Amino acid sequence: MTENLTGDIDIVLDLRGYRPTVTEAKDFGALWDQLEPALVGRDLSASPVFYLDTPSDGSVGIQIARLRPGGAGAVRPETRFNVVAVRERPRLRYRCRVCAGQGTGTYGPFVCPECRQGGADDRICDEHVVVLAGALTSTCPEHRPGCAHGGCPAPATFRCAGDRCRRRTAWCDAHRRGHPSDPDIDYCRACYDVHFPVCEEPSCRGVGTVACEFVLETATGRQCGRRSCTRHAHRWQVYGGERVGLGLCRQHRGRHGMTADDVLAQIVVASAVRRPAMRPPSLAGFAHNLRNADHRRLAVDYPAINARLAGLYTELKRTKVRVRDADRHLAAWNRQVAAENSASAEGERILERLRALVRQYDRRYGEPIAASLRLVQYKAATAQRPGLLFVDVAEELRGLFAGKGRRHLIAYSDQLGLQVRLEGGGGRR
Repeated sequence: MTENLTGDIDIVLDLRGYRPTVTEAKDFGALWDQLEPALVGRDLSASPVFYLDTPSDGSVGIQIARLRPGGAGAVRPETRFNVVAVRERPRLRYRCRVCAGQGTGTYGPFVCPECRQGGADDRICDEHVVVLAGALTSTCPEHRPGCAHGGCPAPATFRCAGDRCRRRTAWCDAHRRGHPSDPDIDYCRACYDVHFPVCEEPSCRGVGTVACEFVLETATGRQCGRRSCTRHAHRWQVYGGERVGLGLCRQHRGRHGMTADDVLAQIVVASAVRRPAMRPPSLAGFAHNLRNADHRRLAVDYPAINARLAGLYTELKRTKVRVRDADRHLAAWNRQVAAENSASAEGERILERLRALVRQYDRRYGEPIAASLRLVQYKAATAQRPGLLFVDVAEELRGLFAGKGRRHLIAYSDQLGLQVRLEGGGGRR
């Protein structure tokens, strides 16, 4: 037998049937002294595996891993061998503590943290390990946790997935509440009520998945928080139809009597405290919400809206509410004000053309109507719609200006190549 890989034959020794323990180099040397004479004269190319029996110590398997090219034939005394691997009986290093107490030896792949903390043998086999549903935390039978509910004598059967318990606290089946749609997740009663509160609507037992985001304290961002199910929840679409609006409960969904500053503060603060934070609407979006809250004159005054928002942002710097990207919001609104001013200048030019048309179409009342006309807002045409000219006129002249069946408005719109709409009187027409 050689110690390098220059021999004629590479072999693997199989000692799993050999009773003596072979660990030291001298033990291998003595074993080889017994095997080598039995190999001389054998043709090892005839069979890749064969076994040599010893008188009293069992058998040794020999597997041919490699024969030197041209080295086939009977083994001669000068033939050199390389032992490239040795197969031994497995040794049980991690013995199950429970099985050891019963006089048997079983592999223990699991660890009991309680035993380890106490300095005891901590290994447990797969038959005696206790793993409760909800977490891959193993314990021995003696340290199986009991139900965390005070006074409950039952052993625990699962670990709660709630934010308070965090899959550490264990409970019994009597105190289990299953996830509404995932059968693999369970909660204790307290955590379930936090994750899946009952809808605030009387007699409704639906899960309150929508929290009311009405801001009760601007300085702290504290919100109402009442919960409603999707059937009874109300959304304040402050961002338009493309983003999810603010959730509101029964008490706050009306929003009656809100001042203009209240509307702006509700939208800005609620957007800031959302997780993740939401970008506030454009000035046009704020104008739409102000109009719905009966602040129509302010709704068409973009510079005034912008000034109020700038003042609100300055006030919020002294509170606990942190508005993300505040400078970018203010810069965007300033650009929108500049664009609105430019549109207003164009709107005034179109208004003069409208006044001339009114005088031309209505010889009797055209002059007082034209003198009463006031520009509210002009919106340039887009790819989706024509230009819009919103105007206001004295209340007693509104019917005369629009004409029967809005005949005059339609004629003015056709002549100007845009839509002329009346502002006020309960809305835009």
